[in-house]
Amino acid sequence: MNVMTDEKPDTPDNLPAPDEAAENPLHKKLGIRTGLSGAIVAGPEEQELLSPLPDGFVAFAGVDDLVAAEGQFDYLQLFAHNRTDLVKDFQRLRDKLAPGGSLWVSWIKQSSGRRGGGLPGDLNDNTIRRLALAAGLVDVKVAALDAEWAALKLVWRRH
Repeated sequence: MNVMTDEKPDTPDNLPAPDEAAENPLHKKLGIRTGLSGAIVAGPEEQELLSPLPDGFVAFAGVDDLVAAEGQFDYLQLFAHNRTDLVKDFQRLRDKLAPGGSLWVSWIKQSSGRRGGGLPGDLNDNTIRRLALAAGLVDVKVAALDAEWAALKLVWRRH
């Protein structure tokens, strides 16, 4: 039986354009997706690790800019460069995290070639974990972002 319809077969010319943000494998690993309100804070300038960001995500140069934004976020990711700044900013960063949200704190790995370039080496997962626990957050996942950056996922502690 031959049925005539106005529908065109799925060919490359009539398929919807792929969502570039959804195609970034790092997005899947970190839980970055459309439908969340998200913020990337102090992302690395020399690389586009998390690009393109999906709708609902914004990038801030620093924690002060994040704090000035209205509301809380479902997803936060901070690229931290030293312990002093992280300790100083952690409470304000935590306060921007929505209930049920996740906060990823990224740091330059000990094995990174950038360590020899004079960057402080005082951050690691244990430092971040202790800071988070004192602030009512717990770590649930660690991830390598690339050869230079690692990240620890923090969520609100359940009571």
